[in-house]
Amino acid sequence: MYRIHSCLLALLIIISVPLTSAVSAQTAENDQEIRIHYTLYHENWKNQNYRDAVPNLVWLLYNEPLGYKRTSDVNFRRAIETFQGLANEEEDPAKKRAWLDSALVQFDRVIPVLSPLDIQFDPFIWTRNKGRFIQTNINELADLRPDMIAAYRSAYEMDPQRIDPYYLDVIVSDMYQGGDIGGALDFLRELRDKREGEESIEGLIHKYFSVIPPDEQIAFLEEQYEADPDNAELVTQLFGLYQQEAYREEMLGLADKILSMKPSAATLRLLTRMYVEDGDNERAIELYGQMQSLPDIEIVAQDYYNVGLAYQDMENFRDARDHFRLAAEADPDFRQARVAIPNLYSTAVASCGVADREQAAVFWLIADEYSRIGDQDGVNRMATAYPSAEDIFYVTRWNTGESTQVSYTCRGMTISGTTTVRQRR
Repeated sequence: MYRIHSCLLALLIIISVPLTSAVSAQTAENDQEIRIHYTLYHENWKNQNYRDAVPNLVWLLYNEPLGYKRTSDVNFRRAIETFQGLANEEEDPAKKRAWLDSALVQFDRVIPVLSPLDIQFDPFIWTRNKGRFIQTNINELADLRPDMIAAYRSAYEMDPQRIDPYYLDVIVSDMYQGGDIGGALDFLRELRDKREGEESIEGLIHKYFSVIPPDEQIAFLEEQYEADPDNAELVTQLFGLYQQEAYREEMLGLADKILSMKPSAATLRLLTRMYVEDGDNERAIELYGQMQSLPDIEIVAQDYYNVGLAYQDMENFRDARDHFRLAAEADPDFRQARVAIPNLYSTAVASCGVADREQAAVFWLIADEYSRIGDQDGVNRMATAYPSAEDIFYVTRWNTGESTQVSYTCRGMTISGTTTVRQRR
């Protein structure tokens, strides 16, 4: 309820003729009266003599709001300007507030008064402008801040596409500053749905998502997820926040749900790596196959490498090597894949063992692999396992410094090639 100051009310009673409760029709009997009131107020308003304009303007607003032969909301617009001008002239805070309240009364009247009439006016503009009026005079109307927000929110609900992002920012800021984080997040996601692709809206969303703590976002989304567990967008957003905050267990807990919702290649790639790291190798390989089946998907070096690790952990050494090689071919600069091959050979030999001195020659081949990628530490490790001088002596086809053929097989993977005979260091 607006607080009309008592002196202003007295003024309106003195200067006003009796006001009717309904808009009158312009008949021959009252046509002249309407014209007189309109002319008197308009002349004063035009010259910014607002105080003298008030009596006749108020009479029109309550008796014939369209004025003399007009079909628009112009008299209400001029009333707002008049009351604002009078408020600006006042030094007394109470009188200033009284004039502002008078304007707000007309903001509340204009839509119900004009809607039944056959005229062109814009309820959206009036609703939005009420909020803007309060915001402009917020020092005097601080207690009406909720009314300001309500006006902007009503304008948004009237036409979500039309309202300027500035006013949307005011709405979100009010919720955020008031501690209604859930409401702010909900409204931002609603904006993203209704005005998708608008740069200014995306900027607004980023602005608040960057300041709202992730834990609060997660708590809100988890509540939403409990209420609507089959909402794909909600699941994706929650999974993304879990990933951002490195909530590993929560990510894996949501994996089955997100995998049932046509996940992206990026999500499959991420989960494949996580399953490899957790030793769930069969699941990792299954997801890799799912990723391969996606149309227009490019399998990258990291994908091959991840699956190679899964096969290695399962001691399927041949498939592991195949995928490490694919990774190295896909990205020759991907050093992890290149190092993975001699490391795999070392793991295989450790698993299957060396039965005799001729099998120990496999360490020459592994050392060659390390040498090719410039890993001298790997070469030195292998050198401690080379055949000894005695071993070389008893193998007639071996002569130190000369070439020889070597072949070693472990669990279906053969390591073979031409290498140089060297004795253990």
